[in-house]
Amino acid sequence: MAGRLSGRWALVTGASAGIGHATALALAREGANLIVTGRRDAELQALCTACRALGVQAQAMAGDLQDEAFVQALAAASAQADVFVNNAGVLTYAPLVELTPEQVHAMFNVNVLASIRISQLVGAAMAARGHGHIVVMTSLSARNINRLSAVYGATKHAMSGIAKGLRIELKGQGIKVTEIAPGMVDTAIRDGNDHPEAIAAVTSRTYAPLTPEDVADSVVYAVCTPDNCCPDLIELRPTRA
Repeated sequence: MAGRLSGRWALVTGASAGIGHATALALAREGANLIVTGRRDAELQALCTACRALGVQAQAMAGDLQDEAFVQALAAASAQADVFVNNAGVLTYAPLVELTPEQVHAMFNVNVLASIRISQLVGAAMAARGHGHIVVMTSLSARNINRLSAVYGATKHAMSGIAKGLRIELKGQGIKVTEIAPGMVDTAIRDGNDHPEAIAAVTSRTYAPLTPEDVADSVVYAVCTPDNCCPDLIELRPTRA
């Protein structure tokens, strides 16, 4: 398939649904071959089928990014990736004092520790080859803490710092690093949140959230910029009432 990314390979984490799913399809439309990962194999296989219908190669690797053996296997399979979209994440809405230790650990383990680990391995492979583009998906919460999402915001603050560090350390090896920070996106990430205050906050909003496709378009824009241009930070805000 002809396209701006024809012949290149991209790794997308958190691709079972939402932003990751939309991003994989958007990259495939530009001709990129895909390695997609997430926890739900059936959804990943369906995504690969859709990508192949666009004329590209696609491979699914279902697993848990908190599992070191799986991460090593994923990094090995992605050793030639030209683009890495570090997107996997979890979110629990609740007042800070009501979050359980398990909920706090889950957000930091997935959003920060697992994201750092896969970034280390993929970033090292890109550096060894002397080219690549890493996209770190954060949030507007990386700069503004909101009620009911303080810990989630803290994890995104952390990943914003990691994105900056990667950019500083890897630019000499020809690696671009872009942080994409969306506002509220209409995905299933909030489906398991049953706290009454969180439900009320979401249902009372007076604006239309971003779509996963809105965010995916920004990923495509970033990774298709000329070699001498790197969009360091892209913030996305919904504008429709």
